[in-house]
Amino acid sequence: MTTQPTLDMRGPDHLVASLPYLLGFQPAESLVVVWTKGGRLLLTQRVDLPAKDDQVDLTEFANVLVRPLKDHDPDEVVLVVIEDVNDLPAASAVALGDPHDEQRVTGEVEALAAGALSRSELIDAVTTAVTAMDVFMRDALYISRGRFRSFLCVDECCPVNGRIVDPVIANSVAASFAVRGVSALPSRADLVSVLEPDPIGVARIEPLIIDREQELDDALGSGGSSAVEAWRDAQVDHLASLICGGVDLSDVDTVALLVGLCDVRVRDTLLWHLNSANDRYGCLDRLLIGLRLAPNGYVAPIATCAALVAWLLGDGARASIAIDRALSDDPEYSLAVLVGMSISVGLPPAAWKEVMGQLTVEACRARPLAKQEGPPAA
Repeated sequence: MTTQPTLDMRGPDHLVASLPYLLGFQPAESLVVVWTKGGRLLLTQRVDLPAKDDQVDLTEFANVLVRPLKDHDPDEVVLVVIEDVNDLPAASAVALGDPHDEQRVTGEVEALAAGALSRSELIDAVTTAVTAMDVFMRDALYISRGRFRSFLCVDECCPVNGRIVDPVIANSVAASFAVRGVSALPSRADLVSVLEPDPIGVARIEPLIIDREQELDDALGSGGSSAVEAWRDAQVDHLASLICGGVDLSDVDTVALLVGLCDVRVRDTLLWHLNSANDRYGCLDRLLIGLRLAPNGYVAPIATCAALVAWLLGDGARASIAIDRALSDDPEYSLAVLVGMSISVGLPPAAWKEVMGQLTVEACRARPLAKQEGPPAA
């Protein structure tokens, strides 16, 4: 998929059902801001809810939150406050009105109503900041214990205890994301664990990398710049075919990927190809497999590439976790620092696409200037 996906905004059920997939995990104690442009998803932001005390300036909090979007012309936004640990929509959700469901909800009515009121000042502050950008506030939702209601509801259009997502819609949304290979994990901690190293795999790959590095030293050590440039060209073609080709990576492929990405010119040229790849989800899967097998010293390049592809897919959670792994491996890895800062301040992935769209593949490849043979022609 080369474009940002459309987001079904026919009603709040569709949006609430989509949140775990947009974030990659079941959110809790979060403020989620979903920005769209021309009916397409522009960015999904998630931040921890600010403390409920006077020490937090909600106006400043809101302005910092929305500021990175000002130059990207969003036209609609939905705010979502999520408190408590939630099981957002699932196929097993009980239809509203079921006696067992009503018994479960009896003790939650006051908590849901009070919770919604307790966060109204936060919603007001963000609404003011969004309105100043001339962006339409489509809705503002409060979710707790798997039930939701709207802050914008008037004339009691929402029941005081909220309601659950229509199970039919929940199933439909889950299926639409499953087709694209997108799943949602129970928590962010579970998402972190998916990107952690595989110790057995790392131990298997590490000696193969040492052998490969020795082979390259023997082949290129005295080959001069022309040999190195030829190797780079071959690596770009090989790695692009591996990551974009839709095949499982062998250990030999993984070693070639990890070693090749350590060369900045190979890395940048591969990123140019990934920016226009047809199956970014597949590309991300293969990069994450390589990331889990990367020994120390080889993590930062592949983790940063994985973060960029995840970011392009709107998967800020995986992107942030991958950047954390990159910076743990090399705190001064400049591309990881740049991407991490861009994600942390809430820049949409369109910002990266715009930058890459202005570059040619040759600019990314950055070949050294050819030496002149004799004086230039008159």
